[in-house]
Amino acid sequence: MFHAFRPTAGLLSAALLLAGCSSFSGDRPETAPEQDETAQFAPVDYMSVCLLENSSVKSPALVDAMEKGFRAAGADVKRLPAGSGADACPFVITYEVESTEGVIRTVVYHTFEHGIPRNDARGRAPEGRGLTVDMVALHSRELLRNLEKIGKQKAAQAQSFREEPAFGEKASEKDAE
Repeated sequence: MFHAFRPTAGLLSAALLLAGCSSFSGDRPETAPEQDETAQFAPVDYMSVCLLENSSVKSPALVDAMEKGFRAAGADVKRLPAGSGADACPFVITYEVESTEGVIRTVVYHTFEHGIPRNDARGRAPEGRGLTVDMVALHSRELLRNLEKIGKQKAAQAQSFREEPAFGEKASEKDAE
């Protein structure tokens, strides 16, 4: 189960943060000067997942379980081969695992929106146990459900922001338009 869910500083997107640290190394896409930078901040559809495979994780059953969990949350899932890059689709999820003595204890998810790292989440096994494929599927489903909730909150905040009067404008002036 996910243990905490807090927004990232300076961004409206949320990060699933659980105890411990995780790292992700990879090339970040560069925006060409002629591209519209606002596209990088456009909302993404969390139910359209591109699952970027990690070639260092040698468990097809684990990846199948992730896909099963994403689909259980209502997502369409497209698998991307390792090396495709985090900018291959608008919403990309990749992963890594943490193991002890050959037993997978934690799956770490990394999400990207338009190639920009957005969220990290950890799904852990109960103390003293390893992750099962069923647990991985549940963690994957919960990740998308939490992101969907955050997406709806962001949309509501954006809507209320648009409805507020502009700086220096009285509410009655805006209503008169």
